Amino acid sequence: MSLVIRIVPRAGSDCVCGVQAGRLKVRVAATPVGGAANRRLCRFVAELFGLPPSAVRLLQGERSRDKRLAVDGAATLPAALASHAENPG
Repeated sequence: MSLVIRIVPRAGSDCVCGVQAGRLKVRVAATPVGGAANRRLCRFVAELFGLPPSAVRLLQGERSRDKRLAVDGAATLPAALASHAENPG
């Protein structure tokens, strides 16, 4: 499964907060320095899917706020993501 995400680093906490421009908007507390925000995003998405961190890989957007992630072993969206995908805004 592939996810398109708009990341907001340096947030107060990690959360999925809606849809922006057709992308899931995810806030992470980590800073974008040294790839920390990317690593936290992958771990957070893995937690949402109930998968090990190694199941989520960054495919595109290493230095951009717009990311494409691969989630291996996931057939459906978890409820925390599906509710935002079905009801953007």
